[in-house]
Amino acid sequence: MTSGGKSTGITGGSGYAKDIFGAATLYREWGYRLKTIEEYSSAITAFEASQNYTETDDLRTLLGLSEALSRNTKYHEAAGVIDKCMRIDPQNLRVKWRRVETLFAIAEFGYSLIHAHQGMQQHRFPFELGVFQGNGTVLDCIGHNTSPIALRELFPWIRSVQRRQRELIAKLGEEEDEFQGIDDENTRLKVNDPTAKLKAYLDQLHRVLAETYLGLMAQDKDMMSETLENNAIWSANAESSKQIYALADEFYRKSCYRQDVLRIRRPYYAYRFDREAWPAGHKALVRHGKKIRSDTVVIEANFLLQRLHRVRMKRDYPLFFKYLDRTKIKFESYSDRMFPLKQKCLNTIYKMAGWAYTDPRNLTCLEDGAKDRYLKHHLGIRVAKLPRDSDIAWVPTTDVKLALKAFRRRLSLASQPLELAWLFHDLCKLYVETRRFDLARFYAKKARDASIEAENEHWLLNANHIMVRIEILQHNRNEAREAAQVAMHSAKRLGIDYLVDFYQRAVRLVDEIDFDILNGADSITKRQTLIVDLMPDELKNTVDFLFLSMNVVPAKRRLSVMPGCKAFNYKFPMYCRRNSILPAPPRDPEKESRTALLKQFAPPRGVVGWMDFDDYV
Repeated sequence: MTSGGKSTGITGGSGYAKDIFGAATLYREWGYRLKTIEEYSSAITAFEASQNYTETDDLRTLLGLSEALSRNTKYHEAAGVIDKCMRIDPQNLRVKWRRVETLFAIAEFGYSLIHAHQGMQQHRFPFELGVFQGNGTVLDCIGHNTSPIALRELFPWIRSVQRRQRELIAKLGEEEDEFQGIDDENTRLKVNDPTAKLKAYLDQLHRVLAETYLGLMAQDKDMMSETLENNAIWSANAESSKQIYALADEFYRKSCYRQDVLRIRRPYYAYRFDREAWPAGHKALVRHGKKIRSDTVVIEANFLLQRLHRVRMKRDYPLFFKYLDRTKIKFESYSDRMFPLKQKCLNTIYKMAGWAYTDPRNLTCLEDGAKDRYLKHHLGIRVAKLPRDSDIAWVPTTDVKLALKAFRRRLSLASQPLELAWLFHDLCKLYVETRRFDLARFYAKKARDASIEAENEHWLLNANHIMVRIEILQHNRNEAREAAQVAMHSAKRLGIDYLVDFYQRAVRLVDEIDFDILNGADSITKRQTLIVDLMPDELKNTVDFLFLSMNVVPAKRRLSVMPGCKAFNYKFPMYCRRNSILPAPPRDPEKESRTALLKQFAPPRGVVGWMDFDDYV
């Protein structure tokens, strides 16, 4: 048994020798010492160990055990211990005071007040404090501090709670279908889910209650709740993860219990009656403060929308979508009463997101070769390093699991068609990135239906555009042509010339594209695969490497370049280097890769001003 460190380990009496002299007194005093230094769990263990060495209940041990249990938020167990003390010595003042405290802690305010009055007849202190706190709590619940008609106002709510209780009791005897809700539609993300909305409302209500009763400790409670729901705490160090989870669970349980106890002592409706009792001048001052706060929210919303517009004009799309997400969270944090223009501003940012997707499709300022390259990149056909995906408003998703979690939460709470069009489009984009084309096509159709319901042509155009991209990636020429033609009609309805030109080019590209080349199955590759299959087993690796090394040469020159030719052409006016096949496979790949890595950081030894143009190919 130690007490110098952070943790103190004390086990029951069975783990110690029975011939310890004065073991009951030793463990009892250790329990009081641990209670003083706020090691309540270890103190409870010490008091229980002390009881194992005595045949009769010791009053001092039971009083210390009840205090440790109360400090550890185990109020009902503490009340049970005090019942034993009352049977041993009912006239003891400490026992009577602990009786008052435990009854008050388990919300038996009337009985606590009665025992406090009885104890006050013998000794004024500390029973006077029990009378004051019991009387004040009763007045806060149903007395002078509330309202003469408080019970009448609460009666409909009490009836609804009783009705709900009877419904839940009736459901206990029913057998649930284990396959209920398992179908093709319910396996996808739910939209406008009443259960999720109720949960979000209750979470917000519990957050308000925690801030009312716990004050700053409400932030710690929220952090512990997030810690318990975060699967990342389960690291490779299992022992430390268990300790972190146990500590977070203990703190969260105690904070919830503490909040419930404080709420029982002073119900939340008591605050409403307090507000009704404010003087007229104070009420006017509070209304004026809310008006100032509402005006400040409008100014802040104007600033956020202007910042989004500036970033969109700069075409910094990663930063734009990051600001868009933060602005949406900020707007949703305001109540409708505080921010009446909330829904209008949310619809504005959804429209700005649709405009941001269509802005990069303006190819009128580019050359003909660049137009074809940008068009192919917009349709998911990569032919060069530039433009990057982020340059054409196709920002890659960094954390797929986190993004799916956010989509699941937002779709369950969304009901506006414009918001659903945005969410379905971005979810479809996510599934395209993860190559889940079946789900991507499903949510692209959902985005198209939502945009039609919202009567927004920009999102209808974006839904058809992503449908073109999906069909091209799956090599469906007819479906891709049809989607591109529908998108072209949407562009004509918008009356934007550069979008009409973009989708006219897209229709021609779909007709001209060779899906065999996109799939990498050209005639030379097929021929090389057949040659490798015909080779003996001992030569397959060598021949395969030979064909792989020949891929650096264009197909029309592949059979005209001989192994061992000079890689450098010194007769050419400008210094250059030819592409050639390698003479043999690498003998030591690990050594050669290490040498190539060291060459990247080696100091230059060439002539000043010398440039190797192959570095820019």
